[in-house]
Amino acid sequence: MRLIRSCLLDVVVVGLLTLACSGGDDGRVRVLAASSLSDVLPLIAERYGEAHPEIEIELIFAGSTTLATQIEEGAPADIYIAANRAQAERILSADLGTRDVAIAANNLVVVVADAAPWQTIQALAASSPRVAVAAPGVPVAVLTEIALDTLDAAVATALRDGIVTRDPNVRVALSRVETGEADAAFVYDTDLATAKGVRAIELPPQPSTNEYIALLVTNDGDAPTEVAAGFLAFLQHDAAADVLVEAGFIPVTVFQ
Repeated sequence: MRLIRSCLLDVVVVGLLTLACSGGDDGRVRVLAASSLSDVLPLIAERYGEAHPEIEIELIFAGSTTLATQIEEGAPADIYIAANRAQAERILSADLGTRDVAIAANNLVVVVADAAPWQTIQALAASSPRVAVAAPGVPVAVLTEIALDTLDAAVATALRDGIVTRDPNVRVALSRVETGEADAAFVYDTDLATAKGVRAIELPPQPSTNEYIALLVTNDGDAPTEVAAGFLAFLQHDAAADVLVEAGFIPVTVFQ
């Protein structure tokens, strides 16, 4: 019987679920993926399972940096999906991965509560806001710095001065606005699509974009399994791309 297991790391409430996760057996694919994929990747795995009911897909989500560190430390994994190329290159350059492919991209947005008075990034910056961002090195944090560098210097300074939390992944940063702990957060466009009670403020001049890189993990010294290679191939298939686009991700054909 096909089984899809999904786990979240870096979130205390669900962190205990990771105790049920294990990988490495034949017929099982253990995927470590960026937390911004936690809504869409289970749908892709479900679609893959329709054609391969004998394969178990195990999904573990956390910040890309956290997952890369775990792979370096020997955590069992078959596939790693990073939210930017830098973290993927970190694994490839350490000879811990192979066959890297871009599968999608995502835009950066600034979110505030639906009832918030601000309509522009300038108005937000002028109000001494509490701002949530991801921790240094996390892909969305790198993207945030790039975006801030494109803004007017006074606006960027005000937003940087307002940072009150640096979180392990984009979902935690988003939750700060949802719970009222922050006035604004820098997150991905697709996170906004699944959130409640928040909206985006336009981020000029152009949205900053990250691409998602999937690769086969080889940190156990063995060649990637055929089942892992099969799921990686499916991530490049039109059927997977359709699910990603429906969830708001940018297809590969647009950014390559």
